Amino acid sequence: MAANLNGLLQSNIINGWNLFWVITIPISLVVVFTMGSVDLSSGEAVSSMIQLTVRFSVPWLYLAFAASSLHVVFPSLFSRWLLRNRKIIGLCFALAMAWQLLFILWMVGIYTQYYMEEVYVLSDAIEGTLGYVFLTAMVLTSFKFGRRRLNSKQWKLLHKCGIYYLWAYAWSVYWFNIFYYQYLNSVDYLYYWAGFLVWGLRLCAWSKKRWQQAGAQSPA
Repeated sequence: MAANLNGLLQSNIINGWNLFWVITIPISLVVVFTMGSVDLSSGEAVSSMIQLTVRFSVPWLYLAFAASSLHVVFPSLFSRWLLRNRKIIGLCFALAMAWQLLFILWMVGIYTQYYMEEVYVLSDAIEGTLGYVFLTAMVLTSFKFGRRRLNSKQWKLLHKCGIYYLWAYAWSVYWFNIFYYQYLNSVDYLYYWAGFLVWGLRLCAWSKKRWQQAGAQSPA
């Protein structure tokens, strides 16, 4: 059984850039087909496309956020596969967010009045813009031409701060929805608890490493 799973997880189809296309092509096709079936002549319709693209992006953010922690807490063939493809998973998140940015710019540029009256909140705009700044920097430095502009410490700091910020921003949206909105759907609860779980994995991984370090430093 383990040999079969290992063979599956070693398959070229679900590793590296092939995995990127396996994930992002269906996402893009669904977005394009949904655009064709929705009347985008109103700000409300464009807003619904923003929500759709967010729902496609959040799972990949959570997986990238949890990859290293999952391998520390529950090392397995799957956790090794996830850790090996963490960069690709992160880029899948980035592509889904690029779709979201397209619809945000569409709304701001074409349905400006709707955006200002129904959507715009200064704090949300600042937090969202900062999130895209982090995401862009992380994507650029995921490739050699960008990574060589930073030393190892700078690169680690950027990606650690970035992934924590992006997780916190995404999770806080669902936290706010659950505690302050009257009308919710199952996705709000799913993403809230999934985000809480991956943060818990981070905490457990940190604790496990501390215990291991303490054990290694203590006398026999």
